[in-house]
Amino acid sequence: MDLLTQVVREAPVPLWVIDSRGLVALANLEAIRFLGYRGDDDVVGGPSHDLLHRSRPDGSPYPEHECPIVGSSGSKPATEWFVTRAGDTRPVRWTTRSIGDGHTTLLSFSPEPRAEAQIVRELRRRGPGPRTTPVQARAELRESLCRTISARFTDPQFTTAELAATAHLSVRSVQALFAEAGTSPAAEIRRVRLEHARALLERGHAVQTACLASGFLDPGSFARAFRQRYGIAPSQVAASLAV
Repeated sequence: MDLLTQVVREAPVPLWVIDSRGLVALANLEAIRFLGYRGDDDVVGGPSHDLLHRSRPDGSPYPEHECPIVGSSGSKPATEWFVTRAGDTRPVRWTTRSIGDGHTTLLSFSPEPRAEAQIVRELRRRGPGPRTTPVQARAELRESLCRTISARFTDPQFTTAELAATAHLSVRSVQALFAEAGTSPAAEIRRVRLEHARALLERGHAVQTACLASGFLDPGSFARAFRQRYGIAPSQVAASLAV
């Protein structure tokens, strides 16, 4: 990897390169992380429009010919909704410029800060059904956060703070949303990780494999959390399969 490619890859701002066919030619780590994908293989070579916003915030189709990004030769900063791998919509501020032979587009984008009240209002506008109550809107927002957890729990660096950042909410707001359901974001992340680890163990995977594949880095912490939740050590699950 040459120096320029490495700089683009590690840049702290999401960068996304679209070729003349509308396909993703390059995506840096920040862009991949923001959209919830696992790596280059998930996006490079795929249709840029579908990967960025295959649908509108209300769930209706978003035709590619209406997309202001693909084929853009350059634009001033504008706002748009992008859709993550998990299906969550995120407001972004984006800009493009033509590079190379003029048929390639460099897209840069960043989260568009929005207050929690604005996000809730957007959620209440979605779908063809009647307007939701504030309680229902908060429940829907909490479900959206849970979907983000399900998509990203295998990342050991994924924390409550990261969850809040991806939803453009404060950590306190996210904690309050989960407290209404009698839990916490940290507990929900841990629960999903442990359930995934147990499923791997029951399918015959080694303890260390289940630990690392579920977002745990420290085998000791994993074993303690597993025993606290299930009353047995991870190794006992594996041992029971051999009986």
